[in-house]
Amino acid sequence: MNFDLIMSQQLSQTLTTELIQHLEVLQFSEEELKSYIYEKASENPFINVLDHDIQSMKNVMDYSLYQFSDSTKKLNNETYSFLQTNITHKEPVEKALLEQIPLHQDLNELDRKILKYLIYHLDDYYFLKIDLESVINRFNVEASYIESLIDLLQTFEPIGVGARDFTEYLLIKIANDPFAPELATAFVQDHLELVANYSIKALSKTYKVSTKEAKEAVDYIRNLKPPMSQCTDIRDEFIVADVEVKKVQGEWVIDVLNPNRPKIEMNEEYVALLKDNMEHQDYYKKCLKDYMLLTQGINQRDKTIYSVSRVLLNLQPAFFESGIAALAPLTLKEVASVLEVHESTISRAIRNKYIRTPHGIFAFRNLFTRGISNTSGKMDSVQYIKKRIQELVASEDKSKPYSDQQITNELVSEGIQISRRTVAKYREELNILSSSKRLYA
Repeated sequence: MNFDLIMSQQLSQTLTTELIQHLEVLQFSEEELKSYIYEKASENPFINVLDHDIQSMKNVMDYSLYQFSDSTKKLNNETYSFLQTNITHKEPVEKALLEQIPLHQDLNELDRKILKYLIYHLDDYYFLKIDLESVINRFNVEASYIESLIDLLQTFEPIGVGARDFTEYLLIKIANDPFAPELATAFVQDHLELVANYSIKALSKTYKVSTKEAKEAVDYIRNLKPPMSQCTDIRDEFIVADVEVKKVQGEWVIDVLNPNRPKIEMNEEYVALLKDNMEHQDYYKKCLKDYMLLTQGINQRDKTIYSVSRVLLNLQPAFFESGIAALAPLTLKEVASVLEVHESTISRAIRNKYIRTPHGIFAFRNLFTRGISNTSGKMDSVQYIKKRIQELVASEDKSKPYSDQQITNELVSEGIQISRRTVAKYREELNILSSSKRLYA
């Protein structure tokens, strides 16, 4: 009987260790997981890391996709959905930019008004998120007039604020740096993909220069950070999707993405060295167990993220078909119930993770949203209500902007039961100015 009791205690301890390891790995972001793998490899000689880390240049390529579509004038579907996250607080930087306008004494009143308007339409990364045509229509001026003011804005400190995509930002930084390598401009303009893949030999051959010169230019470009990193001491972070959901030949497909994750394999030399060494059997077993726990934890993490994505696809079909406006209210508890796991497991699974959809990249947490009841008895998601506020502001008479109460009245007339205070809160979260400030923006 004592023997049975001891066996039961040992089994319980083993399961607890595995569970703790799996939950720890599950909650890691992809970047945290990468660091964790390196940490484990440094402790365990059985873990061999196959590193192909070109993450820095992949970040550059991802940013280069941040652009406006010529046909829709909206953010390209393959870019990051920066507007879905609140990474920085813009007010102090906006103030600093506005204070630079009076330094240019040759500006007239219209110039200053347009510059203010452009500054208020910088996104969280200080890229200009409004398309040229809408600015032209708003102020009834020529395109060249607006372009000249955008060029001026891009000379404000920090240099590059107001760039319309990351490629333009890189070119501005290079043009304003007298010490930039000669090849940097050509690399960015014509071969950014090769730069992103760190294809030094290909670039060297294409431009008929030494690998040293090519590497110097590539390394220089890698060190050019987005403008927000110059405006804030917040750690420079790049959003990388963990999952992609896309439609292929009419069927939804889910891919768990980890292109920059270092691969791990067992170091057979160390295994052979310790396996038959009786003096180090405890160490051998510990290293082997740690290796197995790490690989199992990573596999379980990917399976759980896939399962959560599959449930989201089933519970939020309208969102994946039509976008954020069709997002339905959903809780962690509902997803946990479907997967028959604890709610905290879902919370860990979506922590700091992102999903790429046909409508952009979203934080997983943004797909879980509370709702507000409407007159039909159904629930409208907060994201849908925010979308309607954006649409109402976009369509308002610019000489008579809607007040928060007028927006509230319109939403109520649509059956959405909402207060003026809540409208004001959502408007501020969307970085939309009050009606009085919009009038003079």
